[in-house]
Amino acid sequence: MKRFEFFIRRKDLLILLLILSLAFILRLYKINRPIGDWHSWRQADTAAVARNFIKEGFNPFIPKYDDMSSQTNGLDNPNRYRFVEFPIYNSLIAAVWSFTGVNVTYARLVTVVISLGSTFLLYLLVRKFSGKIVAVLAAFFFATIPYNVFYSSAILPGPLMVFALLGLYLSFAKWMDNDSNWFWVLSSILFANIAILTWPVALFFMVPILYLAFDKYGFQVFKKTPLYLFALLSLVPFIAWRIWETRFPEGIPNWNFLINEGNIRFKGAFFRWLVVERMGKLILTVGGFFLFILGILKKPGREKLFYLSLLASVLLYFSVFASGNVRHDYYQVPAIPVFAIFMALGTKALFKLPRESFNRFIGPLVAVSAILAIFAFGFYEVQGYWWVNKPQIVEAGKAVDRLLPKDATVVAPYNGDTAFLYQTNRYGYPITDRSLEKFIDQGTKYLVSVDPNDAGIQNLAAHCKVVDQTKDYVIVEMFKDCIGK
Repeated sequence: MKRFEFFIRRKDLLILLLILSLAFILRLYKINRPIGDWHSWRQADTAAVARNFIKEGFNPFIPKYDDMSSQTNGLDNPNRYRFVEFPIYNSLIAAVWSFTGVNVTYARLVTVVISLGSTFLLYLLVRKFSGKIVAVLAAFFFATIPYNVFYSSAILPGPLMVFALLGLYLSFAKWMDNDSNWFWVLSSILFANIAILTWPVALFFMVPILYLAFDKYGFQVFKKTPLYLFALLSLVPFIAWRIWETRFPEGIPNWNFLINEGNIRFKGAFFRWLVVERMGKLILTVGGFFLFILGILKKPGREKLFYLSLLASVLLYFSVFASGNVRHDYYQVPAIPVFAIFMALGTKALFKLPRESFNRFIGPLVAVSAILAIFAFGFYEVQGYWWVNKPQIVEAGKAVDRLLPKDATVVAPYNGDTAFLYQTNRYGYPITDRSLEKFIDQGTKYLVSVDPNDAGIQNLAAHCKVVDQTKDYVIVEMFKDCIGK
């Protein structure tokens, strides 16, 4: 019997290693793509903070990116402050770059490794509550959903938050199993801090923690000092960070529009975008959405209440950040583990349909068909995410980096997207938010454009000094007496 159990453990490990290997291979797809792919503006801002830790010295308490413009909140930002999440993720990239040199491939690999860690933690978490079969299926879905494959190699902090949340749930569940073991207390505090500081929306995903605590203690939970200590030590660093960043108002982007811009919450468009377009089409596709709904409908057991608390967190987050979730599809990254769990439950249910009511082959056939649909339709929906739609920004950026002084600031207009500015390896402006004369007065005399056929750019190039020009870009040195002619 012991040999059999040992064999089972080895087999489980082999299956998990196969899933992790598959996850890693999938995430190597176009891993060396420059920052010009989907949501390039957010990736560029994140990478710029890490790069400036290398260029200017490491100071996580004063993160800086490349954008000096006023576009984020209407305030000029000449010091390039970037106060959003505490830069844990950026610091990890900077640490890697300190050995490898600044290279976008290694930054993406940081996210890949974090995602593999999340896959492993998700497996351990689900195995604890539902056993090995559901755990394997949940890890498989998390590893292979095309939407998640892309965002698992994007330079964004979301995947680190997901990793920390899964670590928190597992640690806290272990703590509730043995509340005299302080290792799990400290581990829970650590993961909670990483999650909340990395992306504060993690606060909406604390419902499972409340459930686990009440499940253990009932209403005696209010008398448990260690829980108060956990809450205090999990929140104080975040509160301190928020107080600290108020000293740098020009570095705090507007965020109120993410709550309920246009009063979209619970309107028809809200449900259409999140349920139909995102869940039913982009993320889960019709196949995954079917498995997800089936997993919700499955008769609840004790572990199901924990999963429902996870789902409640997702619904709370979607509801509060209504317009943010409608506007940005990367806002759904925290929901992927929850989707994966319910899809796993739905898949298992199809394999266990009662034989007295169903043909024994129909359930597995439907499950396999739904899974294949996830891959086929899912990749079709996200295949363009890996594309660099304007490769000229990379070529022009290399020219700027080669030809202009290292301390020069530049205007690199790209509809406010900082991806072009990032490619130049210079500080400056991704948008012309002031007159060209004012740019010159403030010390910025270089403009680079990837739209050389624009009439205004052609006129500027005709009267000012052209540093370099090709059919794809033009670099101009501006002077006051050559503007407006």
